Amino acid sequence: MNKILQYSSLVLLTVLYTPGSAAQDFLDYMLQGMVWEIGAGVLGLSLPLYPGSTQNAGYVIPYPYLKLESKYLDVNRGIEGKLFRSSRVRFSVSGDLGVPVDSKDSTVRRGMPDLDLVLQFGPSLDVVFNADKPKKREFRLELPLRLAIATDGYSSRNTGWLFEPRLAYEATRRNRAGWSYEFLAGFRFATEKFHNYYYEVAPQYATPERPQYTAAGGYGGAFTELIASWRRKDLIYYTWLRYQYIGNAVYADSPLVEIDDSFLIGIGLNWIIAESL
Repeated sequence: MNKILQYSSLVLLTVLYTPGSAAQDFLDYMLQGMVWEIGAGVLGLSLPLYPGSTQNAGYVIPYPYLKLESKYLDVNRGIEGKLFRSSRVRFSVSGDLGVPVDSKDSTVRRGMPDLDLVLQFGPSLDVVFNADKPKKREFRLELPLRLAIATDGYSSRNTGWLFEPRLAYEATRRNRAGWSYEFLAGFRFATEKFHNYYYEVAPQYATPERPQYTAAGGYGGAFTELIASWRRKDLIYYTWLRYQYIGNAVYADSPLVEIDDSFLIGIGLNWIIAESL
């Protein structure tokens, strides 16, 4: 979902940059010393309908590509503000999303309400362990806290909070071309409201095969993730792999959980149309 966050970031910056507005003045301040790339991309994804589902969904997603680095603001796989930043600690904005699900596509959810698109945004406190080392390699602890909002495009509602402490190791390109990658491993914790959005079986939807169930808040699983990319001239090829294990999660005994682990597989291409020199 990280590439989709680029699109959200671009929309947000466009809305903020209104000539003569206070938002424009703030954005001008944030964009001091700006280095940028713009272009277009496409992402192909295969992922489960939701963690614990045996049914998968496939997506092909075109999007505008934006990468921006400035004195106070970075935009890449999300938005990172540098107003509160030291060599070892920084404050950023974290995001993710859950795909919408038509319940008739899920064996165990048939007859239940559909799941809407779930957007997740919130602050993240990042602690860098090798701050004195060259910035091409970074090992850090990320502590993102996110609010989840479900929307069908016409209305939206709060679906709870998530906390995902994780370790990250990132290696950026030494030159304009070549490889870069990021590896993450962590745990998910979420409120009762978030878990119930996916795993509750209300009394009116209970059947002999799908008994009534209410989930609790707390531990929601573990995950690892690898994002790797290779750039040659104006093209960036990348792959995105995520493994999630929910066997010991507080909702693991929900009748909507069919399997304990799942994989997300994505491949994509970015075409850089223009960039600063």
